[in-house]
Amino acid sequence: MLAFYRRWARRLYPLRPFFLLLCILAVAAFGWLLFAATVEQAQRWQLSSVLLAVSSLLLWLWAGLFNRELPVVISGQGLLLKLKTNLVRLFYYLLALLITLLLLATTYLGLRVLKSIIAALFFS
Repeated sequence: MLAFYRRWARRLYPLRPFFLLLCILAVAAFGWLLFAATVEQAQRWQLSSVLLAVSSLLLWLWAGLFNRELPVVISGQGLLLKLKTNLVRLFYYLLALLITLLLLATTYLGLRVLKSIIAALFFS
């Protein structure tokens, strides 16, 4: 699992400024929807802008955290160093699981928002 995250982090690392810019634009759009948009626009697009901000921030975090080399246990290491290495790897596994769950949740919410937008455009 960590090898998968590391491979994708290498691919996503050059896009980190884009993800950060996308997050800033989504937060700005949310602010505009909150204070200046009409009620209909705000109801339709607020959740989309929040999901875009959270998703882009998660991808930015993924690219930054998993781009580093993972520690490896070497047979000649002492017990404390092996324990530390295994704890760091366990932390990375838990972080990968957390990011996966958050990305799945934002994907699910994004699909629900997309379904409601399509339903509103075609069936209203």
